[in-house]
Amino acid sequence: MEQFGVLTLGSRLKRLSDYLFVQVQEIYGQCAVPISATYFPTLRLLQKVGGLSVIEIAEQLNISHPAVSKQTNKMIKEGLLIKKQDEQDQRRSSLHLSDVAINALMQAEPVLKELKWVIEKMTNVANTNFMDALDKLEQQAFDGSLSAKVLDRLQTYKIVPLQKEHGEAFFELNFAWLEKYFPNQIMDYDLSLLRSPQENIIEKGGCVWVAVCEQPNAVGGGAKVVGTIALLPSPKGNTAEILKLCVAEYFQEKGVAQALLSHLIHCTEQQGIGCLTLETAFCLSSAQSLYEKNGFVEKAMPKDSIYERSDVYMEKNLRSNT
Repeated sequence: MEQFGVLTLGSRLKRLSDYLFVQVQEIYGQCAVPISATYFPTLRLLQKVGGLSVIEIAEQLNISHPAVSKQTNKMIKEGLLIKKQDEQDQRRSSLHLSDVAINALMQAEPVLKELKWVIEKMTNVANTNFMDALDKLEQQAFDGSLSAKVLDRLQTYKIVPLQKEHGEAFFELNFAWLEKYFPNQIMDYDLSLLRSPQENIIEKGGCVWVAVCEQPNAVGGGAKVVGTIALLPSPKGNTAEILKLCVAEYFQEKGVAQALLSHLIHCTEQQGIGCLTLETAFCLSSAQSLYEKNGFVEKAMPKDSIYERSDVYMEKNLRSNT
């Protein structure tokens, strides 16, 4: 339909709406939330303002009266809504949430929080042309990952040493990061590290850790890598470089980067290493803030960096903490 431009706008929006309802219903099913995704606008409205008549609901949601009437009748039959007569005027009635609906909405709150985060990221498109922005939104929505991303964000995560089964995810996460921020500055050295972390980091005395979220309720099951970090000691062993701190874009703002960095610092202190070093870029302000928060200090580059993209060098003295 995209080839026909604005002439299919209504059909495309309907297709996108239907798809999102299916994805949200899948999430509700996985999380045992006992409501239909199509009921959410009405339920949320009544949760916020209290009892309303069918006409008032239709006006506030800008939906036709027959459509609201049909849906609310179904919700009454399912025990989600209660109809109450007006004590002053028996001809009037209002709809209220039942205890079942109140409990269901409370159960849904963590799901809605993560769903809101993921969809906000999807719709944060810097483009003044609506149709171009719609193209990008559809690309993200129809990749089939919306429900998986939300379900992942509802799971806890843990930090474990890199295993063979994590290798593909280690490469893909970090390569996606490079493509996003430095698409024209990806080096052979980057690819070598990402393809062979065992050979290029671990066998040289280093360590690689990954953050994995367990997915007992998510589509596909198993565990998924959502973050990475690596440590490469210097040949003398008294300093070590931090490499490949990366978090999946959809899993950000969950404290993963801080957890990975804290884990690395703790392990490094146990090894007796005196100083941690890292290179980053001035344009990555969030990364710099994280490092500064954890005691890293910006210093002059001790030598020319092998990375064209690196223009910030930082150190953390561990001996002063003991």
